[in-house]
Amino acid sequence: MRVLLAHALTPKRRRIARVLTAAGHEVFETDDAGEALARCRSWAPDVALIHAECCGEIICDIKSDPVAYGTAVIMIERPELSPEAAVAGMRKGVQDYLIEPVADGEVLTRVEAASRTKELQHELVAQGARLEALLREDALTGLSNRRAILTQMAGMVSGARRHGHPFSIAVCDIDHFKRVNDTHGHKAGDEVLVAAAHAMGTHLRQEDQLGRLGGEEFLVLLPDTDADSAMAAAERMREEVAHASTPVPVTVSIGIATWEDAETPEAFLARADEALYAAKDAGRDRVLAATLHGRT
Repeated sequence: MRVLLAHALTPKRRRIARVLTAAGHEVFETDDAGEALARCRSWAPDVALIHAECCGEIICDIKSDPVAYGTAVIMIERPELSPEAAVAGMRKGVQDYLIEPVADGEVLTRVEAASRTKELQHELVAQGARLEALLREDALTGLSNRRAILTQMAGMVSGARRHGHPFSIAVCDIDHFKRVNDTHGHKAGDEVLVAAAHAMGTHLRQEDQLGRLGGEEFLVLLPDTDADSAMAAAERMREEVAHASTPVPVTVSIGIATWEDAETPEAFLARADEALYAAKDAGRDRVLAATLHGRT
């Protein structure tokens, strides 16, 4: 474990350092607040033992720093520490206190406890990130799931309405996908979905978004894209899927729509769906664009 020890009194600092080092911890000693903060930023210690009279003023700096904030801080205080001052320090980010005179065993137990608490906090953050990913990502393809991509679409509709910029979408459906599953099995079907998703995303811009609506259906968001540019983008996606390296050769049908003033996200998506159905009816492996009132 890495421990930063900031204490103005050299004999006390050296004694605590010896105790920590003997227990197998890596210790950096200092009596300077600026050096303590810089070391927290560059060295990323697990725990910082800070003497209040030496470096107490750097707590806010540590906890507001994007790198150093993860260090668990234990303050070494005089016996006169009041309950009010202790609470105020903990609100600033102090995790625990050691009251002088400090016993060797207490130093070790508090440092170990602070390190364990830090690890638990990091694990909670990691779990939160994993849960958020599960809520937003499609487990098979890693794309945005239906809920996430539709939320993004609603936001882009609001942006198009507010700024007057063009916005188009493309609904893509893999042709005869049920036949792939029935003939070659669901494992091959999953591989086709992943390969097709990768192919569709090959030429998308950084600002474009690709998500899986469910099954073999995908939604592509194309901000700042008019009808002609959307058609060109959709044709590129169709060609990429047709030439993709998949376990079973597949094609994709695509319906596109360009947002019209005052149109709701639901109506916008419905027009793209209608264009997709028209592409299916016309023979599949093609792109068709919708108008405000229906298919083209």
